[in-house]
Amino acid sequence: MLDARVSEFAPKVGVARACVAFAVNERSYHHRRQRDEGRLRLPPPAEPKPRAPHPASLTAEENQHVIDVLCSERFVDVAPAQVYMTLLDEGTYLCSERQMYRILEAKGLVRERRRGGHQRAGSYGVPRLEADAPNKVWTWGITALRGPTKGVRYYLYTIIDIYSRMVVGWSLHETESEAHARRLIREACRRHGVDRDQLVIHADRGSPMIAGTVAELLSELGVAKSHSRPRVSNDNPFIESHFKTLKYRPDYPDRFDSIRHARSWCRSFFHWYNDVHYHSGIGYLRPADLHHGNHTVILEHRQAALDAAHAAHPERFTQRPRPAEVPSKAWINKPTIQST
Repeated sequence: MLDARVSEFAPKVGVARACVAFAVNERSYHHRRQRDEGRLRLPPPAEPKPRAPHPASLTAEENQHVIDVLCSERFVDVAPAQVYMTLLDEGTYLCSERQMYRILEAKGLVRERRRGGHQRAGSYGVPRLEADAPNKVWTWGITALRGPTKGVRYYLYTIIDIYSRMVVGWSLHETESEAHARRLIREACRRHGVDRDQLVIHADRGSPMIAGTVAELLSELGVAKSHSRPRVSNDNPFIESHFKTLKYRPDYPDRFDSIRHARSWCRSFFHWYNDVHYHSGIGYLRPADLHHGNHTVILEHRQAALDAAHAAHPERFTQRPRPAEVPSKAWINKPTIQST
């Protein structure tokens, strides 16, 4: 619009004075006039040049090698930081931890690397575990106990045999760490005489559970591993039910005064849980009795007491009374007729 006013008054007062009057740059005005009249020849746009790779960038072959290592069976469930440090301790340097994340992000593998990153929620195989005797399937987890002040927590590590429901190992620490998990698992296997290829240990997908060093320990011990599906709460029911029992005890405190107080309380609780209380899921036996094979004598004594009561007052019974049945097997995700 201003160029038009300059053109209108330029024949009368001159281009220079018209540009000054309308605050238009004179060189820009002439340039636009030449462009509009087709007298200005602009050079053709230059073709964009391909950007040269950074001298420090990895080659395509090196990128693929990093992907292969991160998606290997050894590291597929391990965070890049853990992979980086594990390899570094072994004397191998592939690239920085941040570069690992960049390579994974470029391939869409940051969230999930198993099966090439194509697995999505709900596509994981359902863990199905069966135990018909003690020390066949264990399950473990970690729960937080509140300390004396806000923000202070103690972490309780617990391992349960799903057949007998007995707590076969526990420990309490101020931090959540795979090192504590390794120590507990190793000690529990030693104490209960677990042989190679005898045991499966199931857990959810918390950081200590899927840590590469824990997987290496299980491989060393000849113990198979199993994991819950992501965001599926009922794939680890035994440990969740156990933690609920623990926190609903009448004497469970709102807060523990110290880690010594917490350990003392847990020691008393686990004695009660294993050796005193009758567990409804195993025919109201004590977990320790079923785990150590004492249940046969106990069931015989119960049957004898019921037979005596039946003989004394048969009119009070419609049939011969029997003690609660002990399940022959325990399952994590027992298959149904449709799924078998």
